[in-house]
Amino acid sequence: MSGLQAIAHLSEIAPQYGVLLVDQFGTLHDGTTAYPHAAEALQKFRESGGKVIVLSNSAKTGADNWLRLAKFGFDETHIDHVVTSGDAAQAAIKAGTLGEGFRPGAKVHISGKPGDDYGFGEMGFIAAWPDEAEGIILAASQEPGRNWREQIRDLTKAANRGVTIAVCNPDLEMLTPKGVRPSAGAIARELENKGAVVRYFGKPHGNIYRTALSAAGNPPPMTVLAIGDSPEHDLLGAAQAGIDGVIVRTGIMSGVDDAQLLSRIPKSNRRWFSLPELSW
Repeated sequence: MSGLQAIAHLSEIAPQYGVLLVDQFGTLHDGTTAYPHAAEALQKFRESGGKVIVLSNSAKTGADNWLRLAKFGFDETHIDHVVTSGDAAQAAIKAGTLGEGFRPGAKVHISGKPGDDYGFGEMGFIAAWPDEAEGIILAASQEPGRNWREQIRDLTKAANRGVTIAVCNPDLEMLTPKGVRPSAGAIARELENKGAVVRYFGKPHGNIYRTALSAAGNPPPMTVLAIGDSPEHDLLGAAQAGIDGVIVRTGIMSGVDDAQLLSRIPKSNRRWFSLPELSW
């Protein structure tokens, strides 16, 4: 494929890189089962002297995601650090850069799966409905259990009031047991089109790459390789950070034909590769 070099295994290009920034959902596992060769690929890369940073658009913290990854069989032999969009959002809130709507004691609505506070429940907020909220944390889409457009409807009045929406998962699509569904990023985009004040945390935005590269010891970008299943997040974010990338044909790319994939690849002078799945 023009602009995208197909490779069969990671080992074909691994010696050129010292750090991997690896997506989680759709790359290491599908939310239910680990992909069969992913753990071996990470372990072999680390045994060769490389570092592996899991870079996830999860609204939950890296610590929470370590626990999730352990359930899929991943541990310190496979991964050096886990960096998430949730980490980036919490850091911004603690630093006060999101404004008064996210101060301790503020009325904040967390929009995501019912009953889950995504780790923001310990930040001193008062839980509130959207219509009375001073700040909104958009943590996840409620698909497939609830149509994503209902979530947009819930948040529209607050958006019209100028309430800041902190988007802690910018993914436009997500893999679910019922197939690919709109994710929190798609909800945020619709609200932004309505004039909402939106702050994004996570791929493809630069804040999470600065955190991830710092965790890896700030290596030169040309020695870093991003791996994931989303052209709009994993590859675009890599391009903006000056990093080469691999798109895996699992996760949201499962069943997507070559023409569709190529139409979604960002234009860049970075090197792009394609893998059937993450394997050594």
